[in-house]
Amino acid sequence: MKRRTKIVCTIGPAVDDKQHLKALIDAGMNVARLNCSHGDWETRAKWIGWLRELRSEIAPCAILVDLQGPKFRIGKVPGDGITLASGQKVTLGKGRDIQIPIEQDEILRAITVGSKLLLGDGEIELKVTAKDDKRFEAKVSVGGMLRSHKGVTLVNKVFDTPALTEQDKNDVELAAKHGADYIALSYVKNASDIRELRRLVDRYDPSIRLCAKIETREATRDLDNILKVVDIVMVARGDMGLQMDIEDVPLLQKKIIDSCTWAGKPVITATQMLESMITNPRPTRAEATDVSNAVLDGTDALMLSAETASGSYPVDCVRTMARIAEKAEAHFDRSRIEHMFSEHGKSGVSHTDAIAHSVATLAQLLHPKAIVTTTSSGQTPRLVSKFRPKQPILCAASSERVQNQMAVVWGVEAALIPMDGTTEEAVHSAVDAFLRKKRLNCGDSIIITAGVPIGVAGNTNMILTEVVS
Repeated sequence: MKRRTKIVCTIGPAVDDKQHLKALIDAGMNVARLNCSHGDWETRAKWIGWLRELRSEIAPCAILVDLQGPKFRIGKVPGDGITLASGQKVTLGKGRDIQIPIEQDEILRAITVGSKLLLGDGEIELKVTAKDDKRFEAKVSVGGMLRSHKGVTLVNKVFDTPALTEQDKNDVELAAKHGADYIALSYVKNASDIRELRRLVDRYDPSIRLCAKIETREATRDLDNILKVVDIVMVARGDMGLQMDIEDVPLLQKKIIDSCTWAGKPVITATQMLESMITNPRPTRAEATDVSNAVLDGTDALMLSAETASGSYPVDCVRTMARIAEKAEAHFDRSRIEHMFSEHGKSGVSHTDAIAHSVATLAQLLHPKAIVTTTSSGQTPRLVSKFRPKQPILCAASSERVQNQMAVVWGVEAALIPMDGTTEEAVHSAVDAFLRKKRLNCGDSIIITAGVPIGVAGNTNMILTEVVS
């Protein structure tokens, strides 16, 4: 695999058959995202079954189940919708003769005079001018067609709601039942939200990893604590752009990616990356630049949403994203990570971080064919990936779940290889397996990193250089 950056594809009606899913995998899909905001579990279970049937022996596709979270919507409006004109005055809230009904008390408690509301995906904007209990008057700043049950966002405000809805709890149980590799939590506010999800997931399957979707200002403020308890992060730019001023989003994207890089936690950049390809066979120049810049920022993975779920060109989208990502990777500035390591290293680094950094440095000097790792938890390849070596990271995973979970980690190709016996025996088994899978050839120079004794999570303490024979 020449491309190191991974691609996450949202599955939907546009790819609702086995042949389309195979085409996505062949085009470069590494992670399949199942969005619980749409569809049902009968359909999702069918997709998971197909994806498992199509799995490859090396670097199979992972399953990420994305919980809906507390999504707030307006009520029913007359007919097929109402047209709101800029400058128009409207009423909203609860009560009689309300033009835009809003029933959820959590929103109504948070609205004040001067509040800015975005409806739908942000295409309609209102500014509240007066309040009378749960009835409000507002002026339309940006108009448009408003239909029933569209989403409502109160800019720069967080509603007082639990991290997990009842639907989320049901979806967690079914995600575990059907073998999800990752579960993503929407509208994360702080680290305690992730801990709550962790406690729930552990009832069903503790090996499932968790993803925090960063889309609220509160989450950006508590990011360091969130990174201590989560496994991967998603820069969810869609709702982020509704929750805060749009000009803040690009800088926050870079800040989140940098924080994830230092923490050694994989990060997915999401939303509208190739949006125009929902209806067009080619992306805009701005979209190509956006994808490229995310790669240069250091993202582990790029995500497609409606582009693959309901668009007209789902497979072409993946091929296009793969080409752009591969081209950008050749210009990645690794000195940024070295500077980060140097600055953070002044206060000390962990044992495993030091080993992983040494592997990447050695790879720069020796130019091996590949870096071979063994892992029982995924930590070793994840930390080696953090330092972005140019060589592929061939990971021998001790379980199918860990093998799947490596699909989101930059530059890692994982194979399921039994690791019984000593570390030396496990390393030789890994090298032999990658020879058989034609990822290595006799005469290749490689760097090996593993732990002694074998099978102890977080115990990376060995580096070897070797020529494959």
